[in-house]
Amino acid sequence: MSENQSAAGRGPIGRALHYLKNLYVVDYRLIVSIVFLLTFGLIMVYSASSAQYGVSMLRKQIFVAVVGFAGMILVSYIDYHVLIRLSFGLYLISLVSLFLVRIPGLGSTSHGASRWIEIGGFSFQPAELLKPAIIILLAFTLTELGRHVGRPVPTIIYVILPAFLAAGMIYVLTRNLSTALIVLGIAVVLFFVAHPNKRVWYWVIIGLAAIAIFAFLYYELVITKEHAEASNFRAGRILAWLYPEEYPSLSMQSRYALYAIGFGGLLGRGLGNGTVKYYLPEPMNDFIFAVIGEELGLIGCAAIIFLFAYQIWRIMTVAKHARDKTGGLLAAGIGAHVALQVLLNIGVAISLLPNTGISLPYISYGGSALLLQMLEMGIVLNISRQIPGRRIVTQGESGSVRTSEGARKSA
Repeated sequence: MSENQSAAGRGPIGRALHYLKNLYVVDYRLIVSIVFLLTFGLIMVYSASSAQYGVSMLRKQIFVAVVGFAGMILVSYIDYHVLIRLSFGLYLISLVSLFLVRIPGLGSTSHGASRWIEIGGFSFQPAELLKPAIIILLAFTLTELGRHVGRPVPTIIYVILPAFLAAGMIYVLTRNLSTALIVLGIAVVLFFVAHPNKRVWYWVIIGLAAIAIFAFLYYELVITKEHAEASNFRAGRILAWLYPEEYPSLSMQSRYALYAIGFGGLLGRGLGNGTVKYYLPEPMNDFIFAVIGEELGLIGCAAIIFLFAYQIWRIMTVAKHARDKTGGLLAAGIGAHVALQVLLNIGVAISLLPNTGISLPYISYGGSALLLQMLEMGIVLNISRQIPGRRIVTQGESGSVRTSEGARKSA
């Protein structure tokens, strides 16, 4: 008796469950990591914000999480090749949306930067749109270039120019250097994955080292304390990172974050019992990892890092076994996005990096970042569903559902 004949002999509920089981092939390991991180994020947002804001921030974050999870499931049903065909349009829309922050009455300025638009009590960062947009566009262009990846003219036109245009517009229009660097970082990772000759990266590393040395000398010899405090908040952040004792007001967040992690010790002071969060400005955002360190200790920090490492590994596994090069590049770009944000956020919390204003995925408070992060996970789930050897459901000419399963179980 075939599988479909067996299902036909069941009752209505049995047939419905059988159909749903075959209709949606879910990557349970990736889903588990998402649910754990999302749930933990909601708990920590409440712990970090309840004293000042009660449950208002938690309610907003729960609303975005529910909408984002539903959006993730919906996107997981959309063939990622559809997004690839729309890549150039999505990229242009994302670029145009950056101009909205400059419209009076619509754009919002905070901490010296115009990065948000406010509509009906909700704020949104248009720059967040460019992260998935550049991933989708570069997955398309790098696939189309094929063996021509690395040749100067096509690489400049189809890879370097779109990435630098996006990063440049983010910086010029929103003054958001950290997001611009993440966009460039995603482009570098995708170019590395697609480039056939890895020797070129020796020169890339030398170039990055030269840039880092030049930046250090520039801030050491050119930028003064008065200039940093009076007119350039970004220069102030870098100098405060290099010389925290000389810039006590500018380095306050970083110093308090280190205090919080140090106070937490091995097991932490207990969930909700942290004290440094009352002195940190908006601890539910950029410095929420410090709150985790104080309240849950080294064990809590290690658990979060493990969950992120597991999720990134899972995404890269999907990229490795994807149906085609396009799917592999898409998943690799999304994995790079998650990894870069985690490294930057935690690096800032432990003072390995200057304050960048980058949120911790799933954990930090923020609607636009969380929503787009969940939609990106929907793309990964769709790529995972199409891995050769997965169960695929097709609609036959007679309207019956047919399932097929390959011999390969690579993921």
